[in-house]
Amino acid sequence: MKTFIKIVKGLLMVVAFFILGYYMVKYFVPSVGKAPNKEEMAASPYYNKGKFINSVHTTSAEFTQVPRILRNYFKRDVETNPTKDYVFTENNKQENDSILQVNWLGHAAVLFYKNGRYLLADPMLAERASPFNFMGPQRFSTPPILAEDLPELEAVVISHDHYDHLDYETIQKITAKTKYFYVPTGVRASLEYWGVPAEKIKEFSWWDTHTENGITITATPARHFSGRLLSQNNTFWASWVIEMDGDNIYFGGDTGIFDGFKEIDEKLGPFDLALMPIGAYNEAWHDIHMDPKEAIDAFQQMRAKKFFPIHWGTFDLALHSWYEPILDLENEAAEKEIPLLSIPQGKWFRLGAESENGWWKQYSEEKSGE
Repeated sequence: MKTFIKIVKGLLMVVAFFILGYYMVKYFVPSVGKAPNKEEMAASPYYNKGKFINSVHTTSAEFTQVPRILRNYFKRDVETNPTKDYVFTENNKQENDSILQVNWLGHAAVLFYKNGRYLLADPMLAERASPFNFMGPQRFSTPPILAEDLPELEAVVISHDHYDHLDYETIQKITAKTKYFYVPTGVRASLEYWGVPAEKIKEFSWWDTHTENGITITATPARHFSGRLLSQNNTFWASWVIEMDGDNIYFGGDTGIFDGFKEIDEKLGPFDLALMPIGAYNEAWHDIHMDPKEAIDAFQQMRAKKFFPIHWGTFDLALHSWYEPILDLENEAAEKEIPLLSIPQGKWFRLGAESENGWWKQYSEEKSGE
């Protein structure tokens, strides 16, 4: 009996420790963010029983799958990181303001420029995709443009609140230089908590649209989820259509495959450029991340002139090798004659640029000789 009591006391102490740790992080680590008001969120047609929902049934990894996923993670035999010279700097900026130029800053962070105005999507430019600066997924290399070196921004669009898309440190560094933040429903709470003035923030539900200074922003459906710390789906998620002085851009952000891409195209297309997420996929969370073949399927639902891949080559967030998404995408795109633009981080490009397929191979010990 005494042994049993000791075990119970020990378990209670462990539980108390985790509860205390949770609330200490929640209230004393600002990078976690802040949950929105549930009563305000309930006004959304996509909010049900205290959570935001997708337009189609969607699941992610179940708790019972975690042991198998962890076992496979530690047993995997793949190249998880590029070589140490995987380093990029800003280059190739053209002087002509009237032509759209695009710069991939790593993962889903993309900088757009036209007619003297810059727009930034999914501003994650910190070292770790985590609420902590000492643990969590680490960047393979510093971004080609540091947050503090970014120019004045007409707008920032954010697809959802996951740490690899919405970063506290980056927001702190760009708030003063950003005119507007366009975010899905509920994300305002974290931005205001971090000191972003309320008048700079515009919240969107799917199909909401706003025009400011020649740029039209429309929030469009995505198949995903949200969450920071232990919260889940208490804020919304979106992809975005960005129209900059005649150039029509689809920004996928982070999404699983579904038939919504066709509807987006019917309402807001055709598109000059579609930026599609292609990495961090696994069968255990198939519904919320596309693999390269599914990204091409999504692209083919649309009338888009060019395909640019994002959400790969920056963090180790799944079980596949760091280069598998781009390798499979380049092969699949060649086979299906998809107008792919495969271009390194940091390099400004125009829509008429030539794809630089295979540029990444020099940074892989396994593929550099091919």
